[in-house]
Amino acid sequence: MAVDSICGTLIAGQDNSCPTTTQRKYFQQAVLINRNDIDYTTAVKTLPTTELCSYNVAFALKSGKTGYRFTANESGSSIKGWFDKSRNDLGNVQYIHQVQILVMNILESSKCILSRLDLGNFVVALQNGQTVEIFGFDNGLSTGDYTYDVAEGGGGTMIALASLEDNPESFLPLVYKAAVPGGEVADFDENFANA
Repeated sequence: MAVDSICGTLIAGQDNSCPTTTQRKYFQQAVLINRNDIDYTTAVKTLPTTELCSYNVAFALKSGKTGYRFTANESGSSIKGWFDKSRNDLGNVQYIHQVQILVMNILESSKCILSRLDLGNFVVALQNGQTVEIFGFDNGLSTGDYTYDVAEGGGGTMIALASLEDNPESFLPLVYKAAVPGGEVADFDENFANA
């Protein structure tokens, strides 16, 4: 007889017969953090066990570092995140994290942002209600191919950042846990800055 898997044992269900709150969209703000600015020695992941359902990460940035906010019109849906699940050749589950942000105009500052996005590796935080979700925590996200067409794009373009296909994440996007209990939204609002 096979031994039960401790990794894939479901320990809770979900009743969606009469939903009272459905979180359908992210606030139209994303905080991009240069992956190298995270102090990974402070990172603590809490993952599911056979008795506990948890899926979160706590971390701090290196001294003097901050994240950078991208904001879009709150009535739109330009900023969002999602993930794709697959299995590698060994049968292990892996996830491609993806985030979409909006970059506007053809100004010199816009071109500098695009150039840095294209050459960088980022961890991205998105907020939905009181929950802050972290994408690309272990391996980072980078821009994929895109066409920047301000005439057809209404003055800007949606820029997608994603896990590299050959370097996916091992975990779903993680829920952020602040060092100060209940301080998740405050940390997001402060761009996770470590003054």
